[in-house]
Amino acid sequence: MKRTGVALSLLAVVLLAAPASAKPTRMEPQGPAAVRFAKDVPALKDSEWGFALGGFGGVRRGAPLRHVPVVFVHGNNVDHADWYPVRDDFRKAGWSDQELWALSYNGLGGNNGTALNTANPQRDAEHTEMGWDGVTRVTEDDVNVADLYAFVRAVQRYTGSSRVMLVGHSLGVTLARETMRLHADLRRNVVAFVGIAGANHGTSFCPPGSEGNVVSCDEIAAGTPWLARLNTFGETYGPTKWMTVYDGTGAGDPAFAGPTYAQSPFLKGADNREFPYTYHNDLRLDPAIVAVYRAFLEKHGTLPKGTATAPKPPAASGSEARPASPAGGAALPTTGYSVGWFALPLLLALALRRARPLDRSGCPGPVGVASACEQHACTG
Repeated sequence: MKRTGVALSLLAVVLLAAPASAKPTRMEPQGPAAVRFAKDVPALKDSEWGFALGGFGGVRRGAPLRHVPVVFVHGNNVDHADWYPVRDDFRKAGWSDQELWALSYNGLGGNNGTALNTANPQRDAEHTEMGWDGVTRVTEDDVNVADLYAFVRAVQRYTGSSRVMLVGHSLGVTLARETMRLHADLRRNVVAFVGIAGANHGTSFCPPGSEGNVVSCDEIAAGTPWLARLNTFGETYGPTKWMTVYDGTGAGDPAFAGPTYAQSPFLKGADNREFPYTYHNDLRLDPAIVAVYRAFLEKHGTLPKGTATAPKPPAASGSEARPASPAGGAALPTTGYSVGWFALPLLLALALRRARPLDRSGCPGPVGVASACEQHACTG
């Protein structure tokens, strides 16, 4: 029965990718995510859905800063709780909650951001407390730009810092880049940007033909006008300092499976860091990788002693050289495959070979390496 269930789930994914002319309809969120801000943080509303904007951050208005505040931007199907292990790592390194912020665009998310090697029990408990129904809800970039921009502006006002830093994962990368593209005042004030496993040049979750059939694929499929506009504007630019974090092999992260997509997260002019054979969500949560991008933020965003506000932005400089790829730990099997209706026989064969329990979203449970059906709606 389990094998049959997986096969049927894969068939459903394939059928969803069948040709269609209309933009796919997005499912309305279940409701708001948890609100974990300091008590005096002004309430914000989700501009699309009207409910409270969830997230975490803050100590008290105007509390001292030792670092430029950082805003963490989650990926698809999930919410701010995906960042709890990262927040805890930064806390241990001396960062305060006044400097650590995250929002939940598109409301209460799911547990799709589960990593292979780093647990997130606080997220799991929070989603249980919030009554998450187990259903995955996919969103896209454009409809969430307003919320991210409003949130960053709120952080600036609350902390008294005009300067901020951004860390995005998966869809959060392209969302944050588009928000910067549209808002010149934000571009001037982003000290550093970290893009983790972002679909900057396409994703294997959105193969050719998916653009009008899968939510967000009209934006982040390879070769779309949306990505062309984003990248033509500039993959990187000053005064912001840029870093990317990604697998790079095409065999570790199912969002960038195979040689066609392996280098999609790369940004020209950034400090591009490859962690070979690392899974999509471990790129965000693995402690050794967190230490790498935290050091990057500390290099560019640590404030001089005795200051309580962020420094003026540095002058624009040339592109930083790309370093040698660091080692990425033990190799994992290939975890993702491009989904197209032409691939149904292969997917069914994989289902019979690699059947695993499914959650209510049709995604594999958090056991072992992700299977072929963990496409688009099944990772953060």
